[in-house]
Amino acid sequence: MGRAQAPERVAAAVALGVGVGLSPFIGFHFILAIVLAFAFRLNKLDTVLGSFAGNPWTLPPVFALGYRLGRTVLGYAPARVPPLRWQRILHNDFWISFRGPGFGPRLTSFLVGTTLIAVAAGLGTYLLARGLLKLYHRRHPRVAARAARRRERAGLSAPHEIEVRPDDRVH
Repeated sequence: MGRAQAPERVAAAVALGVGVGLSPFIGFHFILAIVLAFAFRLNKLDTVLGSFAGNPWTLPPVFALGYRLGRTVLGYAPARVPPLRWQRILHNDFWISFRGPGFGPRLTSFLVGTTLIAVAAGLGTYLLARGLLKLYHRRHPRVAARAARRRERAGLSAPHEIEVRPDDRVH
């Protein structure tokens, strides 16, 4: 059986995964999630599961919104970035279409905007997951006590231990 972790650690692992999953680094989400989980000594499974927030249904709207957000944050006016020539992109000159004066601002807008959304989504996920896990531990004090005992046996410190008092129980 795995080591029991404090709600803050579990929430941090899931939130890191969500942030990575929505980041602009397409194709590297899984690898990046594992590497960061090792670096921050978080649960690898929780982090990878959180990274599945970035999937074929969520990434297109996140990336479109991120591009717009990046343009707004960076102050790129539509006149400064020439419009994409969709006819060339969809037919034969895909890579040629991204060369020129518009490529840098487009890429920068995309990277900045999607990174901001990924950070905000990760922070929101952390706060939500931590709150839900603490609520669960308050409503199920035996689970919280068992997890605390496992952490103690494993030699893990629990700086943010939830204190469960008899009057806190919800029936």
